[in-house]
Amino acid sequence: DRITGLGVEMITGDWEEYVDEYIDFYDIVYVSRPAIFQITYKKWQEVYEKYSFVLIYDCEALWYKRDQLLVSYLQNKDNTHSFPGGVEYLGLDNDEMDMDLVSLEIKHAEEFELNLINMADSVIGVSDREKRIILSLLPDTEAYTIGHVMSIDESRVTKKTWAERSGILFLASFSDIMYYNGDSVWYFLTEVYPLVIKESKTPIPFTIAGRKIPQELYDLVEKDELLSKHVIFKESVDDIMELYNNSRIFIAPHLYGAGIQFKVSEAFSLGIPIVMSKFTADGFGIAADDQIGCVGESVQGMKNCILDINGYEGIWNRMRENELRFLRETHNRDDAIKVWDNVIDVNLKRIKDIRAEGDTHKMEHSLVTTHFNEAVEPCPEGERHYSIKHPDVKEAVEAGIFENNWFHYHHHGRFEGKRYLCFEYKSYNEDPQEGCPEGEEAYGNENPDVKEAVDAGVFESCWDHYIQFGKEEGKKYVCIE
Repeated sequence: DRITGLGVEMITGDWEEYVDEYIDFYDIVYVSRPAIFQITYKKWQEVYEKYSFVLIYDCEALWYKRDQLLVSYLQNKDNTHSFPGGVEYLGLDNDEMDMDLVSLEIKHAEEFELNLINMADSVIGVSDREKRIILSLLPDTEAYTIGHVMSIDESRVTKKTWAERSGILFLASFSDIMYYNGDSVWYFLTEVYPLVIKESKTPIPFTIAGRKIPQELYDLVEKDELLSKHVIFKESVDDIMELYNNSRIFIAPHLYGAGIQFKVSEAFSLGIPIVMSKFTADGFGIAADDQIGCVGESVQGMKNCILDINGYEGIWNRMRENELRFLRETHNRDDAIKVWDNVIDVNLKRIKDIRAEGDTHKMEHSLVTTHFNEAVEPCPEGERHYSIKHPDVKEAVEAGIFENNWFHYHHHGRFEGKRYLCFEYKSYNEDPQEGCPEGEEAYGNENPDVKEAVDAGVFESCWDHYIQFGKEEGKKYVCIE
């Protein structure tokens, strides 16, 4: 009711049907997050051919960077960190999966996300770091930064003093998955926290709270005599404000990820000093010497941050005040509104100019011309990857139901959102200058009367029929190149 009271119309039915009926009413289409754009971009291409609009894409984060950074750790022979969640997520716990196929997945994800960005008139990133990455890869992009908006509600800022609090807190939604949040806690439990326990003069308990905490974390703590004495699990806590108010330190020890972490912004707003990894701090543009939270650039650095903030009231108070000041300066609503006003003004002028020009340059727009690589024939790596990702299809291929994995992908999988990945892609040529084997086969299958005529010697080939009659009849003869 609050949202609709502001004049926002919420569509709960068939959104595509709604777009078809009302698209000519809108000047701007705003799409948020890669997953949403991925499943809607074909519709926007379709309607753009009928009616012009400008497209604003809020990419929220460059999600492929998360896995790209994770793989860089796994490929580094000097890496000492363990990422059980990341290994499972990437499929590397499967003997058939290898780093070449993982790299192929990430390369495909990067190309896809950058293509989505390229299709938009304006792009919004969540941090200056991500904006810089976008501009380094696509320098012609009109990119803006709009981060988290979070005004400080003084009534929500936790009130307890340093002396009235104790312990370390990590709070997140795990959803029973070790990837990302689970891996960050694993890193802290296996590398940082044991040093904290050994070097602290008094016990510093560590609370892990969240929804569906992975069993792997419970098992890790239970099997370790040192950890089991100091780690507390709190599943689906009703009152998280009590946790924040009673904890002396909040941690964000992530070594890989994308965008900026809302949980960190929230902890800032509640006035609880944060110990964070360099990766987490970089997302906010925070340097180690800024004293906005404490940046642990290594295992030792993170341990020292915790011991300093936990042990010295003056440091704790300074960090708390610096974080609240930082939040007021960087997360305020007025600055976000100014950027939004600019984005909307620029694009309203753009659509006015586009419509004034008519259809002159319409089909040259990147929304229409952007090309997405798609497998048009089998490749060895695609067969291997598809078998690993879809074992049921592999069984069907082995049983002779499908000729190969590509056959399943081409006739079924691509319509189900499945991916068939190749290191190099060929494309369909729908206007060939000469015949080709794949064109002969497809044309004959689609036009059995023509195939019979070719077999009877009436035409030299399917191509012969196509250039004499088929092309004018609207038939297609397609080659791969």
